[in-house]
Amino acid sequence: MTGVRRSLGWVHVAGLGVALVIAGQYSGWNYGLAAAGWANMVVATVLMALLCFGLALCLAELSAARPHSGGLYVYCTDAFGSIVGSSVGSAIFLALAIGTGAASEFVSAYASHVIGFGGWPLKIGMFAAILALHLRGAGEAMCLIVAAGLCAVLGILVFDIAMIPHFAIANLTPGGGRLHVDAAGIFASIPYAIWLFISVEQSAAASEEVSDPARDMPRGIVAAVLTLLVSALGVLVLGAGAGGIERIGQAADPLYAAMSGVPAGVPHWIVVMVGLSGILGLVATLFSLVYAASRQIFALARDGVAIGALASTNRFSAPDKALILTCAIGLAASALPPDRVMLAVVLSLSGSYVVLLAAFIRLRLIRPDLNRPFRAWGGIPMATAALLLAAALFIACFRADVRVLIGLGLWIALVTGMNLIRRKNAASPRERIADVV
Repeated sequence: MTGVRRSLGWVHVAGLGVALVIAGQYSGWNYGLAAAGWANMVVATVLMALLCFGLALCLAELSAARPHSGGLYVYCTDAFGSIVGSSVGSAIFLALAIGTGAASEFVSAYASHVIGFGGWPLKIGMFAAILALHLRGAGEAMCLIVAAGLCAVLGILVFDIAMIPHFAIANLTPGGGRLHVDAAGIFASIPYAIWLFISVEQSAAASEEVSDPARDMPRGIVAAVLTLLVSALGVLVLGAGAGGIERIGQAADPLYAAMSGVPAGVPHWIVVMVGLSGILGLVATLFSLVYAASRQIFALARDGVAIGALASTNRFSAPDKALILTCAIGLAASALPPDRVMLAVVLSLSGSYVVLLAAFIRLRLIRPDLNRPFRAWGGIPMATAALLLAAALFIACFRADVRVLIGLGLWIALVTGMNLIRRKNAASPRERIADVV
């Protein structure tokens, strides 16, 4: 244990989970409508909600048994060793880093319509400002992230209410077709449906500061997933049903596109409010992604897996070189089509989900005596079902840009090779759950 103050309750856990994800409900998910239609996207959304619910429960059990800031990287190392753990950690870093590029592109799209300013000047300015804040220490700004997430939820609620009078079934079936569901369509939709929930499982990292993890973690996680499911179905039904799939399917700012496509018009103040809420949520996500990615590569470097220079800190104890690398990757990724970047992000994270769920099952089998203050509901059968969903998600993402896939593969190969060299020249790593519990 680290001796941190245990002062959080289930409401804090739920708020953190929602704040981590809500920006994804403003942009990105809508590409699934263009890929396979509305009905398939709804089914895929429910399946991805079940995946994230199961994943979050497994992480709640692991984090309650072994609180650690390393998260997935540490638990995968516990179960399968440092080579697998470092591969997972490096994949998570790259996913978070290039994810900042997609987030900045979505911010630019909303800002261009709402305030009339976007493009490269805005993206460069955002990365420069966020980098400057992080280099001075991000602690003071972290509480603002949750507040921005709550504003984003309010914006979606206002959007839903405003669009109810304009809903029409015909908007869900372009060209006068019929609603239909098929396996191929669901499979094509799930990489975009996960965007409505992706990262909610990271709320399990709060277990170290929760006053009663066995009670508050499952309550908070369930509340977060259910809140996000209701919110997701709201934008899916009312965004597509009022704005039309043809209008929002390829938009970088789907909620704004839906409002602008309503024939009777939406009051200007509502359009501005929803747009500003989206910008707030997306900026909070961008800030969080930079923070999380820089700490991930910093931890890998500190453990000798990544380049040692990335483990350096400045006089404010901020990982300066890791932050600069993260922002550089994000700015470069913002030049790529956001839907292709999204697939690469989901590919990397879904791969880590597969390994994490397998690690949960393995640790249940090899460490039945481990003190688990909270035990995930459903145990191994639930984790197995979530593992199958994560595997399907992983396979579905191989439609990503081949250049991004090659870059991801080369990065993981590089980090794995460095870890093999480290293992050869040093003592075996300490990371085993039996050594610390």
